[in-house]
Amino acid sequence: MKMIKKLQSCLNRILRVICGCLLGFMAVLTCYQVFMRYVMKNPSTMSEDILSYSFVWLSLLAAALVFGERDHMNLTFFVNKLPGTANCVLQIFTELLNLFIAIIVFLFGGIKFMEVGALQVSPTLGITMNVIYSIMPISGILVAIYSVINIMELLTGWRLEDKA
Repeated sequence: MKMIKKLQSCLNRILRVICGCLLGFMAVLTCYQVFMRYVMKNPSTMSEDILSYSFVWLSLLAAALVFGERDHMNLTFFVNKLPGTANCVLQIFTELLNLFIAIIVFLFGGIKFMEVGALQVSPTLGITMNVIYSIMPISGILVAIYSVINIMELLTGWRLEDKA
């Protein structure tokens, strides 16, 4: 479990740094775009596309991080009403459902998206769209890893913040 705890902690730190850097980058790029549009009267279409793609990357990476920290929104009305074992079984079922969606939709669906994206080129950036779409399988793998860790935590009663 010690190795799993280190893996989760390391993934959390890496994702926090990446999300923070992406957010900072987007703030600077937005200021640049506003300056170019309203002061220089010469809007940059490239920065608009980069912002759009960065927002998608930030959203999916942050979603994976939230799954890892188990801070995502959930309705606990029924879960709180269940006794210990039933509560744990329901939480494990939820994690298995998350794992299924991460693998089927994000990983396999993302790979299919990348195959299609290899045939498309971004007109303003000049890169193939599979580079942009690669975030789908990446986030799917991250959510799957976190779901497995969460299931292990539920089965063993171990939590990262309890043992840190």
